[in-house]
Amino acid sequence: MTAPSFRDLEHAGWSAKANAYDNLFGKITDQAIESVLDAVGSLQGKRFLDVACGTGRLTGAAAAQGAEAEGIDFAATMIATAAGNYPDCAFTEGDAQHLPFEDGHFDAAACAFGLLHMENADEAMAETLRVLKPGGRYAFTVWHGPDRGGEMFALVMSAVEQHGTLDVDLPPAPPMFRLADPEEARLALLAVGFAEITSRVLPLQWRPASAEAVLEMLYKSVVRMPLILEAQADAARERIHAAIVEGINSLRREDGIAVAYPALLVSATRPR
Repeated sequence: MTAPSFRDLEHAGWSAKANAYDNLFGKITDQAIESVLDAVGSLQGKRFLDVACGTGRLTGAAAAQGAEAEGIDFAATMIATAAGNYPDCAFTEGDAQHLPFEDGHFDAAACAFGLLHMENADEAMAETLRVLKPGGRYAFTVWHGPDRGGEMFALVMSAVEQHGTLDVDLPPAPPMFRLADPEEARLALLAVGFAEITSRVLPLQWRPASAEAVLEMLYKSVVRMPLILEAQADAARERIHAAIVEGINSLRREDGIAVAYPALLVSATRPR
């Protein structure tokens, strides 16, 4: 039997987590929606594509700005949830690396936190370029890693390194934070044909109700980290959980817990 690939595990994970996403991790990603749409310009009367649309929050926001908005995602459950959330928008089950649209079909496109879940992000960017009209705008967001202020990533990875191991039996994955480097993002976009590339940091933040809620979010609304945690020995996993809870509690302020979740927003244009 063939071992599952990175894509196989991502697909299975996101297919299973559509119902929990909005109420957990969606509270963080929703904070980027306004900035992403600002980066692609006015959408009134324009065709907009939301790549890796998940539950459709960005697609719906684009439609509210007057766009003819369409979302695409590889998880059928995400598409079903998105269609239920925004029945007036079009949603398609499909692969971001092989978009089922004709050349030059869209005026604008975006991918909010989806590129890091793809086997070949560069291929996905090239496909988005293909389906954009000349002069069309594109924007994407990616998470900053532990070395760029991502407190949650730093805390969880430190807990695993101290009490368990990151050397687990999972298929090779693309570097998660590669495109969080503005220069790397710029060069990648230039390589597939984009121009007029700009980037800026979004200081997103999560305010969980409790430290224990962080564990719920990790297991119910993200994919890669639960696989790493489930691969640990039982005793090590318990120590990791305790370290995560302790670390989150250390971020508690008078008005509650605040976890920094900075992201990089990158925008570009298909040349005319």
